[in-house]
Amino acid sequence: MKKIFFLIFILISNLTQAEVFWYPSPPEAYKLGEVYPEAQKLLFAFDYGHALVYETLILKKGDIKNPKEFEKEMLSKIFSILNNPPSIKMDEGDIAPNYVYKFPLVINLFDWSHMLHQFVLDVLATSEDRGPKMISRINEIYAQYKSNKPVMITDTCKSMLFMDGQYFSKSFRRQFPSFNLLIWSYHWFQIKLYEALLAPTKMERDFGVADTIAKFKNLISDLPDSADFDMMPETATEAPTFAKLFPKIPAAFDNNHMLHDIVSDMITSDKVPMAKLRSEALRMGRMDQDPEAYKTTVCNQTN
Repeated sequence: MKKIFFLIFILISNLTQAEVFWYPSPPEAYKLGEVYPEAQKLLFAFDYGHALVYETLILKKGDIKNPKEFEKEMLSKIFSILNNPPSIKMDEGDIAPNYVYKFPLVINLFDWSHMLHQFVLDVLATSEDRGPKMISRINEIYAQYKSNKPVMITDTCKSMLFMDGQYFSKSFRRQFPSFNLLIWSYHWFQIKLYEALLAPTKMERDFGVADTIAKFKNLISDLPDSADFDMMPETATEAPTFAKLFPKIPAAFDNNHMLHDIVSDMITSDKVPMAKLRSEALRMGRMDQDPEAYKTTVCNQTN
């Protein structure tokens, strides 16, 4: 009987934990920061901000009496981080231990996907070849991402019902509209960087990155009015050149971004009690990995 219990424990552990170490680390890793330090620091700030918001929402789940005041207070903290972004990637476990505990699979999915985000940007920012070699290098990195299936988010296109068709959906954006638009602005920034870094000359790339940073700052300058998103920004729409060159990657990125919204909704919805949060997070994480779940034939990609 003890052996049976031990085997069950191992099986459950394997469902929620997997290796998220990218080995060997690409030689281009984090080189974006050497070329465009402001853009890289903002990306580090986004990760810090996400973790801080999730941790605070979990700790205050069911006990936020005045959402507007709470949002105002938290936005002040987040903008402080954005205005003074960290120069290194922060450990989420140090910032948000309760979030890390409640969302073990989701954390792994995000970590693995964020490495893909980062390394693609690193290659785009530093590759001397702007043609076949650069494209081949990004495809190599993507193949390595896909090889780690236990923590891989699917690259099959999912409909927005994956994000907005759950029993707890839209809770976050209804209670905290400025927070929601801030996160969508994060996603817009990441996507636009891919497009800006595909410009053929260094001068054009420099201008594109600077312009993307300036537009991002304008987007978040007077939330919620300054960000006019009706829906989560999608990669193929905002970065059509990138989507044509790498047709499978946009869906993987969009599925990651939808899962961020799902996490926000679960944490803030009164329909998901604290005791159910971990199991629901596991269920939704598995769904994000499943190519058949919410699969759509109308993929938002350019022709």
